[in-house]
Amino acid sequence: MARGTRALAALCALLVFAGTEARAADQKTYEADLAAFISEVDTNYPFLKLKGIQDDWDLMKGELPKRLKTCRSDAEFLKIVIDAIHCLRDAHMGFRETKVDLARPPPEYYPGISFMPAAHGRVIVMHPPKGFEKSIPTGTVVTHIDGRDARSFLDERAKKVWNSGGSFSSPQRARLFEYRIPFRGRRGEKHTIVCRIRKRKKKAVLKSTVEARGWAHTYNLPANLVQAGRSFRYAKLARGAGYMYIRRIDASVEPGIARALDAHPDAKGWIVDLRGNSGGGYDKALTDRVKTIPPPVAVIIDAGCISAGETFARDLARYAGARLFGSKTAGASSSKRGWTFPSGIATLTFSARSRWRIDGKPIEFNGIEPDVEVEADPVEVARGMNSQIRKAEEYLREQAKRLEED
Repeated sequence: MARGTRALAALCALLVFAGTEARAADQKTYEADLAAFISEVDTNYPFLKLKGIQDDWDLMKGELPKRLKTCRSDAEFLKIVIDAIHCLRDAHMGFRETKVDLARPPPEYYPGISFMPAAHGRVIVMHPPKGFEKSIPTGTVVTHIDGRDARSFLDERAKKVWNSGGSFSSPQRARLFEYRIPFRGRRGEKHTIVCRIRKRKKKAVLKSTVEARGWAHTYNLPANLVQAGRSFRYAKLARGAGYMYIRRIDASVEPGIARALDAHPDAKGWIVDLRGNSGGGYDKALTDRVKTIPPPVAVIIDAGCISAGETFARDLARYAGARLFGSKTAGASSSKRGWTFPSGIATLTFSARSRWRIDGKPIEFNGIEPDVEVEADPVEVARGMNSQIRKAEEYLREQAKRLEED
């Protein structure tokens, strides 16, 4: 063998040996990081029993080391961690920072339609897809989806999503998304719905062409809402009640409440609408402002109300004597801390404990329960009304009448 050829062969062997040594070192690092993460969850994650997922986590722990044997990169390792986090079903847990860029998951598509559960076990259209605004408008009753009872179809899909794990902290949050962004999947998939319009059945074929980004959270809101900051709107309703719609708990809420109260001092009670509230944070100034809202107060909630929105609903009940209407909140309200892998590859946001309801139960998983559960009335919605707001108005009128009689 020529001298140059022997030298090249020796160099190739050295590179292979070095590569093998590097992979072995990386593997040991991944093993140490994974063991530390598993130990941290076992020791300090507070919601395994609350969510009934201890068995799921035990199964996941058994699978993780097997998957690690074929791990060849930092990105692959972090993907394994993501799957482990999904087993915990925690909306607040995830990467705070990473030393490698993670590939975005492929987009999902849906037909652009949103549903909501309605009274007497029905399903109605919350927002129609583009091009169907006149043929299947908001409030249309949907009797069947892909040949099955509509409510059973959506509820079973929601249950499956919850059982499979993910970033939903509760079954009610998973259900909300299954109604609001239904049929998530590949682009071009088709689904058939059967609607009842004026006692006649109508079939519509919907095609998944809209990327599933964001979700519908409003329908038939009052007209002429005044914007008071980024996340706060208010108005005085036709029957005399004051109305506040709060999309997020941020710096605009405290001055927004003050502005609404000043604008309508003669309001016959106040409705605070927290449906779809995306959370945020607040301090003592907002808590003190809540105490200035004159009674009676009605608050509307749903599983779109999450995190700080949930504690705000609690505090409205605690400090303003509010009565809650609607459906259970998202059940994702925890104190958080940072946790870093021993190698420094990433830092996680790690749930430390739940915040608490007035009755002492954790908000995490359970959510805030309404005093009066209200599902939409299809007839009201079709007429441009909002069933939850109407129910809250009825309560305020009854309370105002009692105050007058006293």
